[in-house]
Amino acid sequence: MKLRRLNLSNDVPTSFSCISRSSTAFNERENSEPIPHDLIYELLLRLPAKSIARSRCLSKLWASILRSHDFTELFLTRSSTRQKLLFFCLKDHDFFFFTAPKNPDNNSSLVVPDYHMKFPFVGIGFQICGHVRGLVCLTHLRTVKGGKHTVPEICNPSTGQSLPLPKVKTRRRVNVRRFFAYDPIGKQFKVLSMTWPCYRSYLLCQEYKVLTIGTGKLSWRMVECSVPHQPISGEICINGCLYYYSMVDSVEHRYVIVCFDVTSEKLTSIRKPMEDVKCIVSNLVNYNGNLATLTSDGDSQPYSLSRGTGSFVLWVLQDAEKHKWSKHVYVLPPLGIELAEMAELYFVGVIGTDEIVLSLDIPAKPFYLFYYNIKRSSIVRVEIQGIQALKGRSVRTLLNHVENVNLM
Repeated sequence: MKLRRLNLSNDVPTSFSCISRSSTAFNERENSEPIPHDLIYELLLRLPAKSIARSRCLSKLWASILRSHDFTELFLTRSSTRQKLLFFCLKDHDFFFFTAPKNPDNNSSLVVPDYHMKFPFVGIGFQICGHVRGLVCLTHLRTVKGGKHTVPEICNPSTGQSLPLPKVKTRRRVNVRRFFAYDPIGKQFKVLSMTWPCYRSYLLCQEYKVLTIGTGKLSWRMVECSVPHQPISGEICINGCLYYYSMVDSVEHRYVIVCFDVTSEKLTSIRKPMEDVKCIVSNLVNYNGNLATLTSDGDSQPYSLSRGTGSFVLWVLQDAEKHKWSKHVYVLPPLGIELAEMAELYFVGVIGTDEIVLSLDIPAKPFYLFYYNIKRSSIVRVEIQGIQALKGRSVRTLLNHVENVNLM
């Protein structure tokens, strides 16, 4: 993949430029003792991701260090301790990526996000397929071998790179749904793809394929599925397991949560909470390393708190084999109830051990996030400044984003 040359003039701190200028002394042991690699790593790990990308162009020595597997893994580990929010904005024919601190200061009601990259797209078919380890997989309409096809592409907001993935080959026109996940044991990214005939939405998937990234030539391969289903919506990857809602019987209207073990590539199903049958789907979230769902405690849209509703239910999966869930009901404090009466608050997810994040996105108005602490029953409103400038926007907020400086 061709890398774009970047302007280095003002992005690398002076202290690190000095190390670069003394690289000859480092190599030839002239005038000074060599700088230990551990110390160099420690200094470079303090650089922001944008400076890492620019610093690769300074010298062959810097490029070899900053591209090494050991350094990129260390940087990702450090980044995991200072996770961020990732904002994905769609306007006209461009995707925009921004990041902001995940936990704003208690006294901060205004956050200015950092802009990372703009990614062009053409036509329809846009869909986010997953967000893991700092990478985002999405689909959009792209020209492939003279024809237009909806195909997946992986973006890295930290490096500004994107990696097109091959189109799934089929014998006839089909619907396609893809999910992006990570195998923590094999340390590999994978994409799960499912197809079913067009114009027959009631049919279940007929083919299940997996693509493994980073193994040389990118190619799709068939996998077996013991749970025939059709994916509906929602996806989350937790500890090497990908979860998403699916239909397993269109006649009896039965819906389950499918679990894809990314390592073994086996598919199993988990029954939804019994009291949650009125909602076909709800928000899948990571609650302290466990699968959980968030849904309004009322007859509103499952992804939000509709007007007049100030309470919601958190279902936490206790035992997947026994399909056992625990139920927790929460009521927003007065500020949250007042906001819920004015407009819909959308569930974003859970951060830490006790904070539910919601968003308020009204066109031509400021974009707000709300942090509801379920232990203290308190709520904090934070305005994300600048995003409202993208008029006609569609904003998606992704939690627990880490900076990944590994080149694709």
